Amino acid sequence: MRRGTIFVLLFILVAGGIVGASYFLRSQPPLEITIAVDPLAREWVQQAVNSLNEPVVNATRRVKFTILTVDDLDVWQQGQTQNWTATNHPDAWLAASSLSTQYAQQNGLPLVDVQPSLARTVLVWGGYASRVAVVTANGANPLDWESVVAAAEAELWSNLGGEADWRFVKLAFAQPSRKIGGLAVLLSGAGTFNQSTAFASNILNSGAFRNWLLPIVQSVPNFTTLGSDPAATMARGTSTVEIGIFPEAQWLLNLNGMLNNEPVQLSYPAYQFTLNFPMLRWQDTTTTDDQRAAVELLGNTLASAAQQAKLVEYGLRPVSGEPEEATAPLFAAGIPYGIQLIPNYGQMVEIPSRTDAQGLIQWVASNQ
Repeated sequence: MRRGTIFVLLFILVAGGIVGASYFLRSQPPLEITIAVDPLAREWVQQAVNSLNEPVVNATRRVKFTILTVDDLDVWQQGQTQNWTATNHPDAWLAASSLSTQYAQQNGLPLVDVQPSLARTVLVWGGYASRVAVVTANGANPLDWESVVAAAEAELWSNLGGEADWRFVKLAFAQPSRKIGGLAVLLSGAGTFNQSTAFASNILNSGAFRNWLLPIVQSVPNFTTLGSDPAATMARGTSTVEIGIFPEAQWLLNLNGMLNNEPVQLSYPAYQFTLNFPMLRWQDTTTTDDQRAAVELLGNTLASAAQQAKLVEYGLRPVSGEPEEATAPLFAAGIPYGIQLIPNYGQMVEIPSRTDAQGLIQWVASNQ
């Protein structure tokens, strides 16, 4: 009897301790972790954060993740207003490209790697079928830089054999001074012009390359009008944009809107730039173990098989493997128009120096 009573008392004490600890844990304010995320990955990261539902790290600390939408170029580009300091910065950054994280580190930001890549999306050319037929001579030539540059040089569709009432050739890509997708387009063009994946110091600022690119830049009606998602603007119809080059994810998310106007045709460029979505953590003398653990937890969650499988719902590709038609409706819907589950990725261009990239961005801004 006495031994049984002792066991019962011990059970009550242990249970009470567990309940008390649980109550104490719930009553404490959560550790707030802010993660800056490029807009292309924001919705995916948000649903992953929602699934975590304030997890606990180091056994005692609840965590609340807050997502801050930040374009890559706002972090590293000279003259931008997004200035992270020792007293004003996110705890982690999911950038769209390793180019951006490399440039940010060169600028002195104390960022350390958490995950080298968490998603992928590549560049895709596309346009309304009636215009693409003219540009490619009814498919005799690929829809790529050479054919689009020739169309831009012609200026008017009538000069290419198109309808006179189509008037000017209207091209689109994201504004390079604001969007990493826009800078990626310029680097794809540079690779094509130079037939090289590497950029020596004289390539991006050469007069020959810039003269070749100029008709493309001047065929963009207005970067401000195109807005933050030029693929969505293109979905308004041919009166706004007829041919563009955007990240694949943006094509997939806006394809239905475009098809309401007329069919489109999509094509992967021969010189490619992949957005690979690395994740980094802020690390300085004030960073705590709980902060490190929380960021690592989120990075591991995003890298998990469950979250990698969800990427296709947002038009993004997983880090390894490719989408499957049966489980990736957005990709499957794009197949009739040129989306490929396993595309020929062509040649991947390398990251140029930050100075050369900045110079090219400024040149585009001054000539648009």
